[in-house]
Amino acid sequence: MYTLLQKLYEGNICPAEQYQPLQEEYKKMQQEHSQHYSDFVQTLEQLDPPLDKLFMEIMDEQLSTMPLNFSSMFIDGFCLGAQMMIEIFTNHHSIHTKENGLSN
Repeated sequence: MYTLLQKLYEGNICPAEQYQPLQEEYKKMQQEHSQHYSDFVQTLEQLDPPLDKLFMEIMDEQLSTMPLNFSSMFIDGFCLGAQMMIEIFTNHHSIHTKENGLSN
């Protein structure tokens, strides 16, 4: 049986690829944004050909930062969780003994 760390090391766990939002509100917003984006691109294509290419370049630049943002959010969240676990394990005994009137 593989441990979680072994699975992570061997590439069997990839949070960025496996993440799928579960909130229906988020999914609905994503669909609406995607439709607005497509509609806008179609409008640009009808107006002036250089505008649609420029817009796509700008959007590609913006979208290329998203993986970095998600990576940073994941790492920050993981570190926060690890810090909470450290706090729980290092303070659990002292909190428990104080509640029972025992000294360390």
